[in-house]
Amino acid sequence: MKSYTIIIAWLLFTNSLFAQTTFKAWEQQITKDCTNESVQKEPSRFWDAHIGGAIGGGKEGYTSTELANAKKMMTAFENVCKPKMQFSGGLVKASFGLNSKSFYNRTPIFSYTYNMGFHQYVCNVQTHKLSIVDEYQGVLRITGNPSFQTAFPRGIDDRSIAVYSYCAFSDNRLVNAINNGSGFIDLNSEETGNTSLYPIVEYKPGKGYGISFPNSGFVAVNNDFVFHHAFITHPDIPFFIPITRKQFLTDLLEFYDREKPSLVANMQDNIKQLSKTIAESEKTNSRYLQDQKSRQALQQQSANDIPAINEQKKQTVTKLLQSKDEKWLNQQAVIPGDNKAFIVPSDRNRNLKEVYGDFYFTEFYTGTEGLKLYQINPEYLKKYPPNGAKPSLIDVMYRFQPNNKFLMGIKESSIDQLDLNEFRKLLQ
Repeated sequence: MKSYTIIIAWLLFTNSLFAQTTFKAWEQQITKDCTNESVQKEPSRFWDAHIGGAIGGGKEGYTSTELANAKKMMTAFENVCKPKMQFSGGLVKASFGLNSKSFYNRTPIFSYTYNMGFHQYVCNVQTHKLSIVDEYQGVLRITGNPSFQTAFPRGIDDRSIAVYSYCAFSDNRLVNAINNGSGFIDLNSEETGNTSLYPIVEYKPGKGYGISFPNSGFVAVNNDFVFHHAFITHPDIPFFIPITRKQFLTDLLEFYDREKPSLVANMQDNIKQLSKTIAESEKTNSRYLQDQKSRQALQQQSANDIPAINEQKKQTVTKLLQSKDEKWLNQQAVIPGDNKAFIVPSDRNRNLKEVYGDFYFTEFYTGTEGLKLYQINPEYLKKYPPNGAKPSLIDVMYRFQPNNKFLMGIKESSIDQLDLNEFRKLLQ
């Protein structure tokens, strides 16, 4: 799920490029004498960078109706946020942006972001006139239907395969915050579900913001970015639900059946390409001919091994499904943070990944630092479809640095004053 990262990068680039040429005009309009102290008390200004309904991001795949709905919702986001933006020492620039289309489980969604970048005022050291920092220091992003990073990288490019839609969380506090949609939670990442074992940032009086680690204790992150998230969901039904061991194993069997022909076809392509290379080498008496023939023999061995390994993977899973009782099967599926349960054997002479494929499963993780598997609740999507006129989920996210006085002032005077119930009224 890289779509969310792409739109963020795009917003950062365009904001910076546009700001460098247009902030100068704003500075000329202000033309105020200043001191380092006075700029901190200068009232905030609001800059509408979506004049005329301009929407950034790629519009490919969006219908005219979806574009109109996205614009309407981003305008609604602004109407909730803008009145609360009462701070000093900087300017806020607002823009509309579309995110690449993504999926909730196997349901297509369209996603959009209302972006407010906070640019600090400074006093020009030469002219002693009020100026504006080109790059924004903090940002408030309101995203309708945000994406979540999935637990496993996509090996076969087929979104209908269930295991690729799983999300993984190590901390129940994060899942509860999403399901309950009742307030803010501080995280160490903007895209949620980043499979971090320690995603929660805590505030401790006298120590500031930090993360609690089992071995090193509380580690301050006051110089780093903190991502202040509020997930606005319908609390009558959970957005995320656990994946049971039984469901995971059943989905693995389906995956193995669909993976086998893909691995076979890929290996046959490799053999054909190498055969062409060998034919050319024979014509030119290449000194690499013998090495190429040895590699061809290994590829043929791999082609013969694929069906046997695939059957072995299926037998491992089938045995668990048949031998374990319902209590064991209904426990939540947990994997290790480094996915050691899926390590493929190594061979210095050939790439066994092409033989073993994905999910060479042996056993579930039972330690204390695992990643619990979840899926977006199909019943939630039925009740609140994500591709309607309104979003099924809203992510209100403010990025700040705890040691930045300007950004902390915005958090206290503006972000903390947002009424999350006003966003809930905008849900599907």
